[in-house]
Amino acid sequence: MAGTAPGTGQSAAWQCPLLVKALHDRRPPPSAPKVTGGTGSCLVDATALDSHDADVFDLRDPDSFLAFHVPGAQRISAAALTTLPGMSSRSAIVYDSGRFRSDARMLCERLRRYGLKQIHVVDGGIAAWAQAHAKPEVMTLNRLADADVAAALAEPGSRPIALADTLNRVLPITVTTRDQAKAERLILLATPTISPAAIRTRLRPGQTALYWVGTPTHLHRLLDRQLALEQKRLSGPAVSKTCSAL
Repeated sequence: MAGTAPGTGQSAAWQCPLLVKALHDRRPPPSAPKVTGGTGSCLVDATALDSHDADVFDLRDPDSFLAFHVPGAQRISAAALTTLPGMSSRSAIVYDSGRFRSDARMLCERLRRYGLKQIHVVDGGIAAWAQAHAKPEVMTLNRLADADVAAALAEPGSRPIALADTLNRVLPITVTTRDQAKAERLILLATPTISPAAIRTRLRPGQTALYWVGTPTHLHRLLDRQLALEQKRLSGPAVSKTCSAL
């Protein structure tokens, strides 16, 4: 494969420690939103949706809502929610299609900027609730597209689990050696030969898990593409003997 470091089996990009660190240990840029009052005062677990005392709002599009939603939830757009009378002092729980903690944090910040201080956002969105209740829709909601898998692996708190050794060998060491005890989400990586039933057994209630299906070669390319984007994002010139682009 083009760009592969001789004798390593990994792309040349993965041999650049500065790039690997930038991708897998990166911090939000200065413009990234911070949730007022801390994330603990805004984010809630998916099981909070089962409370009969809370108003629940689904912020997804109408078609997604009709296809599957939490029983009792009211569909509304985030923009419309901010204009509802009394919402500034009304306690409610909302969810959308965002599956990462960063998605939930951004939604928290958006709603709080409009003065909705009593709103709680479900960490993991509808996918987390579907998994918590072992719904059949979990196989659709929790599947990662090619465009999402590299970002999912780079998300702080994600722990990869390769269901095939060939996929595990593609992952950089900075990902495979993460502290498992601090993992917030599991990212399951499966080859096309692994049955959906085998994947489904891993999507048990408890810790939220997302999954991706593809070949080692394809995953390799997706990771390289993500690293190339991160390389462009890095600011300032640098010199590296192992990374000619730096």
